[in-house]
Amino acid sequence: MPDVYVEKGSTTRLDNVDGELRVGRGAKIAAKGKAVTVAKGAYFEGDAEIDCDFECDSLTVEKGKLIVSGNLTVHKGLDVAHTVDVGGTISAHDIDVGGKMFARSVSCVDSVRVGGIVEVKERLEAVSVEVGGKVDVSGAVKLTDLSVGGKADVGGGVIKGHTSVGGVFSSTGPLEFGELQVYGRCALPAGSKGKKLSTFGKLSVEGNLACEQVDVGGLTTVRGDLSSSEVLVNGKLDVSGSLSTKGMLEVNGSCEVGGELMGADLRVGGRFKARKALLSNQADIAGEVDTVKGLKGKSIVIRTGTRCKGPLVGERVELGKSGLVLANWGTRWAGQSVMMRGIGRMTDAEDIYGADVVLGSNGRCRRIFAERVELSDGCAVDKVTYTQELRRSTGRQFLTHPAEKVAVLPPFPL
Repeated sequence: MPDVYVEKGSTTRLDNVDGELRVGRGAKIAAKGKAVTVAKGAYFEGDAEIDCDFECDSLTVEKGKLIVSGNLTVHKGLDVAHTVDVGGTISAHDIDVGGKMFARSVSCVDSVRVGGIVEVKERLEAVSVEVGGKVDVSGAVKLTDLSVGGKADVGGGVIKGHTSVGGVFSSTGPLEFGELQVYGRCALPAGSKGKKLSTFGKLSVEGNLACEQVDVGGLTTVRGDLSSSEVLVNGKLDVSGSLSTKGMLEVNGSCEVGGELMGADLRVGGRFKARKALLSNQADIAGEVDTVKGLKGKSIVIRTGTRCKGPLVGERVELGKSGLVLANWGTRWAGQSVMMRGIGRMTDAEDIYGADVVLGSNGRCRRIFAERVELSDGCAVDKVTYTQELRRSTGRQFLTHPAEKVAVLPPFPL
């Protein structure tokens, strides 16, 4: 059958169209057999219905709504001015819809662009999906990139490239992502994992999360364990389980860990709390730190005006000696303002254990156990126990009990 034109408002039965198909407004197409196949392009002037499976080279809907009861297969581009509603699966090379797209499943070779709403009952597969309003996919997704201006709900799956959501994003099934950037609210289930997570609003994870880089600008709650190579907190991070980092945990806001922190480096310019913290390298703290069982690192620097709860254990521990300058810190105004507020305040700690311990001016702690101890003017300590050397400045220090030199120190905690 050569080119075919279906009159507006009519009902026509077709099978194979060797040329092009043009359909008038309000027309309805049915199949003589199981499906209608069009060798070239299919053009719809306005509202139309297809009551069968439909296949064509390209498809254009100039205005109105196209309803397909079965599967819709388009070898090239699907271009719909307003709405397409497919009861089965949409398969196309690329999809461009001005308004709304509804389908059971969508399989797209290249990109999907929809101005308003996308609703998919089962799977959505494409290289990139860009939607101005809302995306709702009940099943799993398999995408490279996803950009949604408003709200996106998916059933899990993989988005291996960049995901950007302006409003609300949620996944009911475990999600594997490349870079996830959410400006509003985000909810992820247990078992999700990704390369980079950036939040500027509120993120909640209902279980364990593994992510190479986490950047928290708002409120993030992980109801399980969090593992990452690097974590930056400029807002608030709450982890009910344990937190493990291969590199740096930098806290310029508030970070609370219900279990333990295990990592390489810790920088605090705000508030940090954990049951205990075990670091392979250094801790640099300005603000407040609370570890019930203690904090251990190779080097621990407690800045002026900082409050510490829990024992401190390190090869070198410095309390209240350093003020404004933080080596290798970026321009983190939150951390700097914490340090500026600390000038002139007492620097408090409990027990300190180390090879070298330095207590600066206005530094105050309970007990020191170290090989070598240095006490500055104006510091206060209940008791000093050392094995090699005690250095005291020419000014006055306040010791509740005389310093004691011993042959062997008691075992260190942690």
